[in-house]
Amino acid sequence: MFSRSLLSEAADRRAPFPSAPTPPSAVSPSRQQYVWSLTLRDLLLIALVAALCMVVKQLLRVPINVPGHSGVLWVALFVICRGLVDKRGTGVVLGIVTGLLAQFAGFGHQGPFEWTKWVAAGIVLEVLALVIPGDLRGWGKAAAVGAGLHLGKLAALTLAGLLLRVPVALLLLGLGWSASTHVVFGAVGGVLGALALRELRRIPFLDAQARGG
Repeated sequence: MFSRSLLSEAADRRAPFPSAPTPPSAVSPSRQQYVWSLTLRDLLLIALVAALCMVVKQLLRVPINVPGHSGVLWVALFVICRGLVDKRGTGVVLGIVTGLLAQFAGFGHQGPFEWTKWVAAGIVLEVLALVIPGDLRGWGKAAAVGAGLHLGKLAALTLAGLLLRVPVALLLLGLGWSASTHVVFGAVGGVLGALALRELRRIPFLDAQARGG
């Protein structure tokens, strides 16, 4: 008994071994924020949509002589992207990436100012998505956003024409008709984007993406 008490006292006095330090929790690369609150997964999705915009714009060049008709699909893609990546700055980044792709791929007819129309569309998309209440799955908001960003693209085209020293009379000729068709096609593209968003959000991982998960 005496020896057992001595051993017990010695065990109590023995200093405990230091525990190994807990390694810091590793952050998944797909969840690490790179630009504003955008993660790598967000940026990859934005880049994919930007590339799709270039493809559909080239495929939808139908010679029907109606200004802005090719914007239906890319406006829808812009709305879809902003709905799936529902974070501040998505529209601006989408416009910049699309503008860079268009500029370096040689699309469009604005020379060194080709990127401006995409950046303008992205900025208008971002502003309207934040200012207009509601969800982009709603037809009203999606139509307003689509029409607005398409008009933003037209405004950038007009400004680029001025910088390229295109005669003002030529730029203003038919501007009212062009603005009207841009509003119509932009609104149609916005509604198509809202319809697509409703279906895409039924897919669990895309719904989680839209919720920031």
